[in-house]
Amino acid sequence: MKKILITGGSKGIGLECVKNFLAQGWHVICCSREISTWNKNKEKFPELQKVEYYACDVANENDVTTMFNTIKQKHDNLDAAINNASPKLASSGNFNDVKIDSMRETLESDLWSVILCLKHELNLIKQNGSIVNVTSINGIRPIPGAAIYGASKHAVESLTKSIALEAISNNIRVNSVAPGVTWTPRWEARAEHNPNIRQDVEGIVPIKRFADPTEIVNAIDWLISDKSSYVVGHTLVVDGGLSLK
Repeated sequence: MKKILITGGSKGIGLECVKNFLAQGWHVICCSREISTWNKNKEKFPELQKVEYYACDVANENDVTTMFNTIKQKHDNLDAAINNASPKLASSGNFNDVKIDSMRETLESDLWSVILCLKHELNLIKQNGSIVNVTSINGIRPIPGAAIYGASKHAVESLTKSIALEAISNNIRVNSVAPGVTWTPRWEARAEHNPNIRQDVEGIVPIKRFADPTEIVNAIDWLISDKSSYVVGHTLVVDGGLSLK
């Protein structure tokens, strides 16, 4: 049975990834920061009982090291990994107004966490494996009001391409998926304070709607699969045309 690690697997795109690969017969290992959210998911989706779950803050080096040491002891290797974890943005606002601690928190959550996980994943994934980093269209364009988040995602895009050239010598493919606006619990929370936000945002997107998380998962699934066996260091943009504007 193939083994895949999915970070940030308790909500949104990550949760849909977990369900997708379970349905395909993979042994799914996932982590998130909030075990309470994961337990609620297990009640709602009984198939999640099969998942090997870890409560882990992937921006915390000790947490990450402990998790990967346990995975190595139990399984010796992985076949694939999806680096998806990205918590609520801590550093929104005009750059000059954002506190240094908030900037650092975003860098740790959206960049350092990916670096930590990649460091371990590349030592666990065997030949013919695949890694997908979930970035954002804000990693390929400017994003005023969230400059540090954008910088983190730009950095992950660069990291993806550089590591892809290194890892392919071991037949490990590294790519990224850059989603546009995707209707996830994060947007649902925003809608509680701004009931018109969905309609307002959809008016900006050329396809005139949010992505469903499963549409992002379809792109990730393709990059993990052998169907993309000649794709290396690529960013697959899934944004309904938003980044073209």
